[in-house]
Amino acid sequence: MKDLEGKTVFITGGGGGIGGGIAQAFAERGTRIVLADIDQGFAQEEASRLPRSVEVMTLPLDVRSPESWKAARVEAEARFGAVDVLCNNAGISTGFRPLFDIPPEEFERVMAINVTGVYNGIQTFGPLMAARREGHIVNTSSMNGLTPFASFAAYSASKFAVLALSDALRDELAPQGVGVSTLFPGLTRSRMSQADLGKISAGDPARRAVIEANMMEPVWLGRAVVRAVEHDEPYIITHPDYREGLRARHERILAAFGDPAQPDYHTGMTATR
Repeated sequence: MKDLEGKTVFITGGGGGIGGGIAQAFAERGTRIVLADIDQGFAQEEASRLPRSVEVMTLPLDVRSPESWKAARVEAEARFGAVDVLCNNAGISTGFRPLFDIPPEEFERVMAINVTGVYNGIQTFGPLMAARREGHIVNTSSMNGLTPFASFAAYSASKFAVLALSDALRDELAPQGVGVSTLFPGLTRSRMSQADLGKISAGDPARRAVIEANMMEPVWLGRAVVRAVEHDEPYIITHPDYREGLRARHERILAAFGDPAQPDYHTGMTATR
C-alpha cells in the first residue's frame, strides 16, 4: 500500500463537487493539495473548507491549454516540489439533450475539456512521474462512460474516451511504476449535477427534492479515490446500483460474438489484458 502522507496531489476541477471531495479525502491522509480550476475563486472556496493544518494552494487552470498547464506546473512545483498524484477531474456536461440539439461548437468544447484536458494533464505530469518511476494518475470518467443513455450522447462519448485512454495508459505506465485509475461517479452533489437537475425538474420541486436526497456526498467519492491510489486499483466504482445495467449491456455485446464474418477466418491473435 502506498503511503500518501506528505505527498503532493494536483486536482483539476478543484473548485467544487467531486474535486472538493477528493481534496478533503487526500487531506485526511496528510497530503499537500493543489486545487486548480478555471475559476480560481471556486478553488479558493474549496480550499477554505480544508483543515488549517493542510498545506494547500489554488491555481487558475484552463485544461484545454497546454500553456496554462505549463504555468500551473511551474507554480505547483515551486511551492511543493514534484507532483505525486494527478487527478484529472475537470469536466462539463451538455445537460439532457438529444445529440441533434448539440451544435458543433458545443460538442467540440465538451471534447476539449473532458478528453483533451485529461490528455494535457497527462502530458504535463506523466513523463515526470515515469522518469521518477513513481506516481499515480486518476482520470474522472462517469457511469455514463460505462452505461450510456439517450439525451447524454456527447457527454457519454467523452467519458468513454477517458476510459479507453486510461486503460491503455495504465498498461503503458505499469513498467515505470506509475499507476492509473479511472473514477466512474454516479449521481453526486456538485454544481454540474445540480445544474442538470434544475433542467430536468423545472416546475417539479417534489421530483427535485427526491433526486437531491439521493445524491452522494463528494467526500465519499474522494475517499474511494484515495483507497484506489493507495492500492493501485484500476477502477473506482462508487455507485453499485448501476451494476445490473452494465451487466446487461456487456451481455448484449458478448452475445454479438459469433462466427467470423469471413468463413474460416482466423488471425491467430488474442486480445488480453
